[in-house]
Amino acid sequence: MKLIKLVSIIAFALASGFAFAAAPGNIAVGSVEGTVVVTAADGVEKQLVAGYVIRENSRVSTDKDSTAKFILANGTVVVLKPNTTLDISQFEQNNPSAVDGQDYSTFATEPEATAGSLTTVRLVKGTALFKVAKLLPGSKLTVKTHGGDISVKGTTFYVTVNGASVSAGCIDGAIAVSPTGRATLTLTSGKSATISGASGALSFGRASVALTNEAKTAFAAEETGKPSSSTSTGTGSSDAFDVTMPPASVEGTTGSDRIPEVNSASSVDDGRKY
Repeated sequence: MKLIKLVSIIAFALASGFAFAAAPGNIAVGSVEGTVVVTAADGVEKQLVAGYVIRENSRVSTDKDSTAKFILANGTVVVLKPNTTLDISQFEQNNPSAVDGQDYSTFATEPEATAGSLTTVRLVKGTALFKVAKLLPGSKLTVKTHGGDISVKGTTFYVTVNGASVSAGCIDGAIAVSPTGRATLTLTSGKSATISGASGALSFGRASVALTNEAKTAFAAEETGKPSSSTSTGTGSSDAFDVTMPPASVEGTTGSDRIPEVNSASSVDDGRKY
């Protein structure tokens, strides 16, 4: 009965033109091995530990032999491998308070009560594994790199930045790869694409077996709906903190506006699948 009432309220709000104000969503740090730091815009670094809650506009860096796992409040799980730097440029939800106190790792799909989200991260170097919950219509997650962007609506994949080379592999589902200056293409499960050097030359192959196995192991807890003992419940802690990296420039959104509906047709896609 409560669920029916909640859905009715959301439907009424959308139909009547009412809009939640988009605000930063929580990102729970689930597990950390070795030395992992979060860096603020002023260059101040703080060592990351499990249980912290961070938000958008932060840079997370792993040292050699170090890893980090965190869970966004829309159910998306990210694992950073050693020697990896990821800028969390934007993670906004239309109604982030709707999931306060809940365990984000149990979300197989993005909660309807949050009314959608917009996530933009930039992989500066290294390798990141992603397990994206099935997102709501209008929600979007984009991984940016110097060689192009990767967009998804709900899947498992990896991205590696190694010098001038960028590789993306789809482990489950499908991902849209948009090399800079070229048409978007779709990678299906088990396939990979590499964007090489300044020329942006494309090559295709099979997804890395090693990274596929690592992802399956890392995300096993979320797939069964039973978070590991080291995984944060997403409720936050007394050690929660925010960092203040300069906000990313994301066209069509501001910190006080509702996240716009995402029109997938606005992206150029040549229809090819690999």
